[in-house]
Amino acid sequence: MVTTVTEKKTHLLYVDDEAAYRNIFCREMGEDQRVTIETAADGPTALRMLETRRADIVLTDLSMPGMDGITLLQEIHRRYPEIFVLILTGVNSAHEAVRAMKAGAYDYILKPFDVTTLQMQLEKILQHRHLLDNNKEGQNEAHFEQLVGQDPAMYELFEGIRRIGPTNITVLIRGESGTGKELIAAAIHARSARRDQIFVPVNCAALTEGLINSALFGHEKGAFTDAGARKIGFFELAQGGTIFLDEIGEIPLQTQVALLRVLELGTFHRVGGTETIQVDTRIICATNKDLEAAMREKIFREDLFYRLNVVTLTAPPLRDRQSDIPLLVNFFLRKFNRESGKQISFVDQATMNRLCAYRWPGNVRELSNAIERAVAFCPGSELRLKHFPAELQHAVVAEKDFSLQLSSSSLPEIEAEVIGKVLEEKHWNLSQAAEALGIARGTLYSKIKHYGIVKN
Repeated sequence: MVTTVTEKKTHLLYVDDEAAYRNIFCREMGEDQRVTIETAADGPTALRMLETRRADIVLTDLSMPGMDGITLLQEIHRRYPEIFVLILTGVNSAHEAVRAMKAGAYDYILKPFDVTTLQMQLEKILQHRHLLDNNKEGQNEAHFEQLVGQDPAMYELFEGIRRIGPTNITVLIRGESGTGKELIAAAIHARSARRDQIFVPVNCAALTEGLINSALFGHEKGAFTDAGARKIGFFELAQGGTIFLDEIGEIPLQTQVALLRVLELGTFHRVGGTETIQVDTRIICATNKDLEAAMREKIFREDLFYRLNVVTLTAPPLRDRQSDIPLLVNFFLRKFNRESGKQISFVDQATMNRLCAYRWPGNVRELSNAIERAVAFCPGSELRLKHFPAELQHAVVAEKDFSLQLSSSSLPEIEAEVIGKVLEEKHWNLSQAAEALGIARGTLYSKIKHYGIVKN
């Protein structure tokens, strides 16, 4: 075993039953000042080493006696989803390499390997980790809370939050129910100069048409039958801070007119009042509806839409970033362990596979609720499928079919052919193809460019 020690280095764990390859790896990579290196001769030893010192990257041979590389990969992915795993394989193990990619491997390297290939893969992962570190830093600074993810769509979202947070610009957040739109709005507020002022979330869909104007803008005493005293509305409450109007597509046309005035002039009137109220509030809105269709149907004002749609952020549905599910499962498991005082440490592999394959129509909110329920029903230290809601236990999950007739011989050619076939099968829908292949969309896009795959 060879170890180099320097602060803030990337820690590599190399797993191979052949001592010659372990020695070659240490010799080739030992001079790289960016890394520290440990080696293990088998999977169980590697797992014990990870318990005492967490690696950033694990490189494991595919074919090993006892616990093979796929099994080790699955176990690492279950216990430590943040670790990058590279699979080492021979040219005659194409189908196993494809299976490894489906199981969550970051990439593969052909044996015998050369130092240039190793360094290129290391550089890719270091760049990836740099983005992750920035995201983690951003989450700590901006209280991203449940905005957890490594998918390229989440990187794009985090970067958007960083860029627009310090401005005073109006933001429209689009996304399905349960994707975390309020958390995105709160993160934007936390990145702004208003961070020390109030953040006021308002669910517009929960306000009745008769009371929404009063709730948003307040009312004067005697404005209507039950108005026994003046009431301050949400906009006055948010003075100097940020107001978040969720489900903006639900507000009636009369309220839309008043909201447009706030956006254009920064003023409004309380219901039943004549005093012009000046307000300094940043406005962030969100919707899960097609506002363009609502404009065509004349139920949403066109001028208001263009005032709101200055900058748009998209909260991706969970089914489009399934590679993030193990991260989210572990995040929620830690959260609900703390809240319940339990010490559940594992999710069994069959259950994790089901969680990753399920479509999650309710998105992150549904996943959070499912984990909370499972923690409540779990008497031991390991979550199993029986602890989850019945609809998840009995859901029909589509199996991924990789029984392709391959004509190529080399591993890169086979990978290119597999990717091409899946892309054609999914009509070049990158999200669906990446899901079928079990890789991130960004990885798929890079491989399409690398292999020069074109649409027929």
